[in-house]
Amino acid sequence: MLLHRARLLDLHTGVPGFPCDIMIRGDRVESVHPVGGETVGGPDVEVIDLAGRLVIPGLWDQHVHAGQWALASRRLKVSQTARPEEILAEIAAQLDAIADSDGDGIIQGFGLRASRWPANPSAADLDAVTGARPVAIVSADLHSTWCNTAALERLGMSDRPGFLTEADSFTAQIRLAQVSPRTLDRWLDECCRAAAARGVVGIRDMEFSSSTDLWLARQAAGRCPMWVQVAVYPARLQEASGRHLATGQSAAAGSMVEMGPLKIIVDGSISSRSAWCRKPYQGAVGPQRNGVDSIPPEELESLMTRARAAGLRPAVHAIGNLAVHTVLDAFARTGAAGTLEHAQLVDDADLPRFAELGVAASIQPAHLVDDRDTTDVVWADQPHLSFRYRDLLDAGARLLMGSDAPVSPVDPWLAIRVAVERTADRRPGWHLDQAITLSEALLASTGGVSAVRPGGRADLVALDVDPFTTHGEELGSTLATLTIAGGLISHSML
Repeated sequence: MLLHRARLLDLHTGVPGFPCDIMIRGDRVESVHPVGGETVGGPDVEVIDLAGRLVIPGLWDQHVHAGQWALASRRLKVSQTARPEEILAEIAAQLDAIADSDGDGIIQGFGLRASRWPANPSAADLDAVTGARPVAIVSADLHSTWCNTAALERLGMSDRPGFLTEADSFTAQIRLAQVSPRTLDRWLDECCRAAAARGVVGIRDMEFSSSTDLWLARQAAGRCPMWVQVAVYPARLQEASGRHLATGQSAAAGSMVEMGPLKIIVDGSISSRSAWCRKPYQGAVGPQRNGVDSIPPEELESLMTRARAAGLRPAVHAIGNLAVHTVLDAFARTGAAGTLEHAQLVDDADLPRFAELGVAASIQPAHLVDDRDTTDVVWADQPHLSFRYRDLLDAGARLLMGSDAPVSPVDPWLAIRVAVERTADRRPGWHLDQAITLSEALLASTGGVSAVRPGGRADLVALDVDPFTTHGEELGSTLATLTIAGGLISHSML
């Protein structure tokens, strides 16, 4: 494949190059030549004329829950800012139009955020508008699920309260995801192709039930045309070790499916007031007043040591500042290298430790838009410690950007805009001292690849607009004209 009259954009300088021809063979960029220079290609080479469009390296989403992403695309939507009684009204208004349901006959919804509610709602509250029809509403952060009585019975969780949190919520979501594989794969394929239209060439799948075999089968069937790194959870660590696949290693010769990290969850989320923090939540009492410590430090270190021996890099969920500190301690004691997922509340003393330990901060900028109001209430005395992208970079940390989909959309341009402008709506930027530059945000979205070069993977995106000259909604709504992942066209508007 020959891309004719492309203009390479260097993400460090933001300066477009002169028109050139990019030769792609297999999954690699073979050569880059000035237009009118050395002749490349031949009669069997497909030529695509980019007519001077800018070309950048392909974009990644480093944190996606693929199955939940697909399910959420079909779920009843509820407002993330509504109170319980408003959500009940939204559900009642939509139920009559729902003829079918998925997930063992349960009608599923998505999007609630309970962090600012005075108390958790009950199954009886939901029963009042749903009657005997089983309904389960998954929170936007995936850390809670509101079920009515019928849904609890279908899920085999009748002994639980109607508002499930943390481990109970994750269990419910696994059971809710039991739609037919063919249906789920079709929905996921649609999601992946929509992401390709935004320039996404790869995702890191953090789904509980994913596997490399599942993704190999999807791609063999012609679905989901992108690179996929598939995470494994502690319950399957021994199985993953036995396959002798290190993080980043191809799951099969010539495949775009790779082994991902060992995913470990240490705390909860701010929306559920379960992020593990040094200070208690206002009004909270009992052993979990500081949030949830999901795994003892010694068990965390044991898992990370085993992962390191197996060639798996840990990806450790830590949102609260005590969770972040504990996870960095574990990286220090085990010598493992990997990522700290979210890093939402970080103390000053822990900022330089990311670079010192070789731990990347895997961040989701769109969470700032969702969580800024909650942060100002729940962490009212420490919002300056939240979403510290500028401070992390200045301390030498490596940033990797993603969405945590379906918590936020798989949309790198939304993430880029928020990282740069600290807003994605009409409100002014939030704590603008923590904004990063467009160059830094783009590099965090490409995994640090600054330009398309010979010998590199043939992962690239052609754009009609120059991101260095756009702002606001125009930047956040950027679309790809052409997306190529692994040398294959995954999206084209030409």
